[in-house]
Amino acid sequence: MSESETPDRSHSRLNKIHNRIQSKLDELRTDFRQLETDSHEANEEASQARKDRIEGFKRALRDLLEAADRADREWQ
Repeated sequence: MSESETPDRSHSRLNKIHNRIQSKLDELRTDFRQLETDSHEANEEASQARKDRIEGFKRALRDLLEAADRADREWQ
């Protein structure tokens, strides 16, 4: 504390600094929660996309097997 500052003025400055720090911490917490939510949603979307690709592959494989079976019957 400098000689020109009174204890009340010094306390006021410390409160302002504390409030700024607290505000930044609150922003960081909010940002972290949003990142966590975004990450969770992205993981769910990736999982669904993977399931959709697997289902598409199975469907294509079934179609190929059916076409091969049909062709085999036609050639007999």
